[in-house]
Amino acid sequence: MKISVVIPAFNAERFIPRCLQSVFAQTLPPEEVIVVDDGSTDDTAKFARELGATVIRRSNGGLSAARNTGIHNSTGEWIALLDADDIWAPEKLERQASCMRPETVLSYTGIRIFDDLGIREEVPAVMPATAKKMLRYCNPITASSVLVRREAVARDGGFREDIRACEDWEMWVRLKKAGQFAVVIDSLTDYYVYPGSLSANPDRMLQALDRIIETTLLSDLHGFKRWAWRRRILATQLCSAALIARDNRVEGEFRYMFRSLCAWPSPLWQSERLAILAVSALNRFRAISP
Repeated sequence: MKISVVIPAFNAERFIPRCLQSVFAQTLPPEEVIVVDDGSTDDTAKFARELGATVIRRSNGGLSAARNTGIHNSTGEWIALLDADDIWAPEKLERQASCMRPETVLSYTGIRIFDDLGIREEVPAVMPATAKKMLRYCNPITASSVLVRREAVARDGGFREDIRACEDWEMWVRLKKAGQFAVVIDSLTDYYVYPGSLSANPDRMLQALDRIIETTLLSDLHGFKRWAWRRRILATQLCSAALIARDNRVEGEFRYMFRSLCAWPSPLWQSERLAILAVSALNRFRAISP
């Protein structure tokens, strides 16, 4: 397999060394490693070039535009996506390559969530049949864990550049119609979370959801099913927003959870939301009590 690694990077000088070290330590070395410097004002490009990556510089256009630039300039049959603040286990690409079949368009792995204090949580990957069902209302596939067929991901213009979050979710929904997904259940991708990251901004995520819910997530549904799934998706993503706010000490945790229950109040849909609401209410009480 000829694999091209595509790494979009914006002001990532403090992350890019460890990211690239994990790429060049792969037991199945990629054919090329492309870092797309998306208008950085620091030494991201300098560090990436010194460490052996091919660097493409462009004016800032966002994550999707940077990924698309890297994919367009790649030569591999397969694209390994990696965000500049994440890292891989050494055997990641080799184990993914071993499970590919002619009908496979995308492979993904489990993840470990880490911050500056260490590993927070290990999240094994779900099976492909489950992942495809979950894509209706959430995104169970982390972009940095993905190895995807270049022809498939570049089709129809690649990642949508009019959205600044949920762009990977939108792409996986399109790709599930293009072929089969494969999985390595083990957590071979380390996903970094910190207050300044895009994933730590719940409002940005909800705004992007508004851009894809009608055009992508609900495009095959009509009538009552479309209405009901719209409410379930909103309830799920508002719950995710509450947890993001809690983990990153951002205001609005209780407000997001209250809106989640209002959007779809049934206790049969993700019953854990009730427990999350109770904790959110307690956290809010502690915050306002003297």
